[in-house]
Amino acid sequence: MALLLLLSNITGCDNKEKTVTIYAAASMTNAINDINQLYENQYHTHVKTSFASSATLAKQIEQGAKVDIFISADTAWMNYLQQKNKLVAGTTKNFLGNNLVLIAPKASHSPSIVMDKNFDISKALTGKLCTGNTTTVPVGKYAKQALTNLGWWQSVQPHLVETEDVRSALNFVNRGECQLGIVYATDVAVVDNVKTLGVFPLTTHTPIVYPIGIVKNNEQNTEIQQYYAFLQSSSAKAIYQKYGFNVLQ
Repeated sequence: MALLLLLSNITGCDNKEKTVTIYAAASMTNAINDINQLYENQYHTHVKTSFASSATLAKQIEQGAKVDIFISADTAWMNYLQQKNKLVAGTTKNFLGNNLVLIAPKASHSPSIVMDKNFDISKALTGKLCTGNTTTVPVGKYAKQALTNLGWWQSVQPHLVETEDVRSALNFVNRGECQLGIVYATDVAVVDNVKTLGVFPLTTHTPIVYPIGIVKNNEQNTEIQQYYAFLQSSSAKAIYQKYGFNVLQ
């Protein structure tokens, strides 16, 4: 009986599912899901995911959420966690970039918009403009910078709908509930009913950079190190590029 119990315990340990947990910015949803499918097939390790605004995820990590890896849509929230001593030293790096775009429902008869200070946005914007919260959500912060530098902020403010993350803003436009939206170029690739009206000049906002880092938790775990490396592998980079991300390294 003792031998059977011992064998049962050993078998149970061998069959215990290996897992890693990643928190990633909402704009990473499709790319990370594709990467995880490859990873799980290759390494037989289950990846738990949570996608939301970088602000929401960073606050959850600060409050003790059990997370292994974090990808933010800006450097500010990664720096925030570094200051809170929540990240493993030497593991944070900027590895992806993106572009900020103005979108509209594909079926709408949108006026021609010129991404220039001389263009009067008030004549083109009669409905709502959706983007992320302009105080906390990275896409919203980038949007406010761009709108301010183009001299459009005051005209846009009365029309602004600020959402909890970039995908919420995208979905409002995709359903035709907002006349315009400001999202990332990569978001446009994952829905059918939006079109890009223009790309905001890089000079109008700080560079859109996605950093990655390992969270202080169980960082010596082999699976975590393996998954962290896989997220930066050539296979993963091909997926990022498929969705329109700029691979920085």
